[in-house]
Amino acid sequence: MSVFWEKVLEMLLGGVYSMADYLSLHVLLCLIPAFFIAGAMIVFVPKDTIVKYMGKDTKRIIAYPVAAISGLLLAVCSCTVLPLFAGIKKKGAGLGPAMTFLFSAPAVNILALTYTGALIGMDIAIARAVLALGFAILIGLIMELIFKDKSMDEIKEEPEEISEEESYLKEEVLPLKEKNKRNFKNILAGFLIVLLLLLGVLLAFLNKSNLQSIGIANPPVVQTIIWGIGLAVLVGLFFVIKNTKINLFMGLLYLLFTGTSQISYFSLNSPSAEPEISRSFEYFTSEAFRVDLMNMGVKTALSIVIAIVITIYVIKKISRTDGKEWMNETWTFVKQIFPYLIIGVFLAGFLAVLIPADFIQSLVGQNTVVANLIGVLFGVVAYFPTLMEVPIAKLFLNLGMSRGVLLAYLLADPELSIQSILVTRKFIGDKKNFVYILLVIVFTVIAGLLFGLFVSKEPIGFI
Repeated sequence: MSVFWEKVLEMLLGGVYSMADYLSLHVLLCLIPAFFIAGAMIVFVPKDTIVKYMGKDTKRIIAYPVAAISGLLLAVCSCTVLPLFAGIKKKGAGLGPAMTFLFSAPAVNILALTYTGALIGMDIAIARAVLALGFAILIGLIMELIFKDKSMDEIKEEPEEISEEESYLKEEVLPLKEKNKRNFKNILAGFLIVLLLLLGVLLAFLNKSNLQSIGIANPPVVQTIIWGIGLAVLVGLFFVIKNTKINLFMGLLYLLFTGTSQISYFSLNSPSAEPEISRSFEYFTSEAFRVDLMNMGVKTALSIVIAIVITIYVIKKISRTDGKEWMNETWTFVKQIFPYLIIGVFLAGFLAVLIPADFIQSLVGQNTVVANLIGVLFGVVAYFPTLMEVPIAKLFLNLGMSRGVLLAYLLADPELSIQSILVTRKFIGDKKNFVYILLVIVFTVIAGLLFGLFVSKEPIGFI
């Protein structure tokens, strides 16, 4: 076989192994609940209400937080945000909140954040979410300040209209015993929600390697105890909270945390917490493969138990019409995104064999202004559909890209592309579009530099 065909075969095998690794061992159980959460958000979160609270006459203290988190609530992707942005702008949304929505919506997409945390690391995922929300509000405020919306200055304090039902409730005098009972239930519900989220975060963070690093000799026992307590809390929530939608989202979130956790029952003596797939068939006959296969089975079993609990709850509490619409929306997300995901992970494995690591390290291997700018501009030019940017980012990280530059790229890629630049200029004009692009570049480069300095401990340079 010639050298050329050997190289082609090696690249093809790299793509196949990459898919096997990413889709089976790491992220499949994370993405399945994330798809269901995204579908539920489309069905159960009213879009009109969100758009209503981003109008020009809405107070800033309401408009900006709503605009910042609406992307998470609506579960929009980088391709969906453009027509939504055009729609809310035409419906009278203020410039600042509209730009905040444009920036945050694709960046805080629950699918992208889940995939980032599972594939690259929770530090990058959390930084991506927090910085995206913060930058979105700052960019919106700056845009409003520079290109002032006159109506925002003319907002007057007006008494809120109160419906007859709300008026009745305000005037209703409940017995002291009933008030205390209601207050206790509210406090208990809030406590259980916070506790469940905390347990979910612990499951996601306390994988085998992290537990062993703090001296825990038997990580699976600790992980199982946390999982069991969380399941008990989840069932308790179903009885305490009467809001079906809140219970459904909490159950799906806990399932998501369970999927992202690294349950390592049978790999205590393995050389690494997460064995990487080697580019040879030896892996499939090795002990590492058997360990990974058993771990995947344990993760699947734990997720199935929670999924069964949620399914029983849905059958009893969700109407057949809403359930059918939810499944249709979930399937729509799968059809729109999963093919690109397959292409992305295959392409990442394919390119890993082709691109020399020395080239990436020399170009973006250090935490410099130029390297972060290259990362941002690469995200603008080489636009990828939702989720595809994550395996590409993982590829560059493995080849030596600085983690700060990686964050800058992940922040910029969903926000700026040739397509989005051309679309937004039609609705806000060239001047506003230029300022928005400049703000995104500046903020994402600064984010990469600071993340590299304080989290990855990489000194800042210029070139």
